[in-house]
Amino acid sequence: MSMIQTSEKNERKKTRLGMKKKEVRQKALPKEWREVKVIDFSPLQRGFDLPADEIKEGVYPVVYSNGIKNYHSEYKSKSPGVVTGRSGTIGEVTYVSEDYWPHNTSLWVTDFKGNYPKFVFYSLKHLRMDRFDAGSGVPTLNRNDVHKQSILVPPLPEQKAIASLLETWDTAIEKTEALIAAKEKRFKWLLKTLIHDQQNNPEWRKVKLGKVCTLEYGKPLKEQWRKDGKYPVFGSNGIVGYHNEYLITGPFIIVGRKGSAGMVQYSIGDGFPIDTTFYIKAQKRQICLLFLYYLLLELNLKKVGLQSGIPGLNRNDAHRIKIQLPSLSEQKRIANMLDTAKQEISLLEQIAEQYRTQKRGLMQKLLTGEWQLLPSFPRKRESRNLS
Repeated sequence: MSMIQTSEKNERKKTRLGMKKKEVRQKALPKEWREVKVIDFSPLQRGFDLPADEIKEGVYPVVYSNGIKNYHSEYKSKSPGVVTGRSGTIGEVTYVSEDYWPHNTSLWVTDFKGNYPKFVFYSLKHLRMDRFDAGSGVPTLNRNDVHKQSILVPPLPEQKAIASLLETWDTAIEKTEALIAAKEKRFKWLLKTLIHDQQNNPEWRKVKLGKVCTLEYGKPLKEQWRKDGKYPVFGSNGIVGYHNEYLITGPFIIVGRKGSAGMVQYSIGDGFPIDTTFYIKAQKRQICLLFLYYLLLELNLKKVGLQSGIPGLNRNDAHRIKIQLPSLSEQKRIANMLDTAKQEISLLEQIAEQYRTQKRGLMQKLLTGEWQLLPSFPRKRESRNLS
């Protein structure tokens, strides 16, 4: 058999395999669902150039690769709109509910092909288009690569039901994030009011930081030396791993020495601060450790390292910083107020992350047809019919 005949035979085999795989996918799809290419579902077009100095203040959002950043006096597309990043930031998808200007750094849906726009939005988000980076120096998305991808499309009523359910999760996430922002603003106000604004309080005494605590060097612990364990290993910018031994019993304060110099962390439990950090030994009869943590946050030790002109934080410079201290009982009262506010933020952040995780799971189930939406609830696709 000649090489040409062998090549033709292989091509026919590939075609048959491709058709067979497509048949299997079609059989697995729920009734009335279709598999189509993106170009036949929601074709994308490059946005329009709009230099920053030509933007005239208006009511029409300008949608860039990473979302809405400006408003202009003119628009290029009627609402609703779905826009994704083309250059710079790719993978982010923005839904626009008003007339808008898709920027040159973006790709926008020119025709929804009769599909529900909000369903198109969630479907394109589910594609995770950051996977299609063209590989240049600047992250870039080639729309032809996206157009080749397959999308599963249910009937229009089911599209609307899926979009409506996912919107419920989006609303919960947005409200929680707004609450977090409000709580963070309140925490900063408390920190300023309870500590910063009290620095001239005559009832507070002035001392050098080194008189009530010392910054001690962490210990080297390279990644290859670490053994699986439950104790967090702290670098200058947070937890960098875990180990089966601890260096310091908790609670304790970690301060960045190199890298993220001046960054302050608080550990309730035992842990291992490495040599890019300091850990703090406090005079417990003079200062409440939790109060000291919030005091150090307010001091902003990052500035101390920058002012010295030497990379990193010099502990002698830190020891010489003058601070104001109230009585020990007042320190504990202030620390408890600040800690309560901080814990509220932490709890809300956990809730927001749970919502995001639940939404990702729902998108996977609903957009692949594994779960179908009936009028009142989602169900797994099964042989028996539920009404």
